[in-house]
Amino acid sequence: MTKIDLSRSNDYRNVTDYYKGKSDAEIRAALDAKRSPMVAIMQTLSHDFNKASAVRNSNAFAIRKLIFLNPENPALPDAQSGIKKWDRRGALGTQHYEHIEHHRITDYQAIFDQLHAEGYTIYAVDNISAYQPRSLYDEVLPAKSAFLFGEEQLGLADDLIAASDAMLYIPQYGSVRSVNVSVANGIVAAFYASQHMSHH
Repeated sequence: MTKIDLSRSNDYRNVTDYYKGKSDAEIRAALDAKRSPMVAIMQTLSHDFNKASAVRNSNAFAIRKLIFLNPENPALPDAQSGIKKWDRRGALGTQHYEHIEHHRITDYQAIFDQLHAEGYTIYAVDNISAYQPRSLYDEVLPAKSAFLFGEEQLGLADDLIAASDAMLYIPQYGSVRSVNVSVANGIVAAFYASQHMSHH
């Protein structure tokens, strides 16, 4: 029986031509060499589509780290109670190249403290008038920016907003109050990249 050499097979992964034929580890290392300091934090996303889209956004805009804050799951051991399996198909393989962390939502303060110790400004992204949000489009973002997003239906928890440094909103021109959380994540990441990444 003839052994088939698959090393010369077409690379059907959803990567640009530059990365074709490279291993996942090589792609990840190449991306790590040019990542921005931006951090994205996603609070309690219940839909796998939004999780997968956030991972793709992280890849598209070379984000340093993507953090999922998950609700408590008392049915799991304590060390795993914040980890929830999700359908990765919508990420189109980009999960292999990104730095993704899963934490229990109750651990948010330690995460915020660490980011602050590293010199980050943490922005809650929402449009709650009581918090006097500032327009994203008017903001000069520091390189070390972390952005906190909450699911549309529930929004952000008050405690997490209070632990953030400021609130930003995305100006909109239609009739709905908000955009999908993964869309908001992509808009903010693109705006941040326009200030801190090469435009080529």
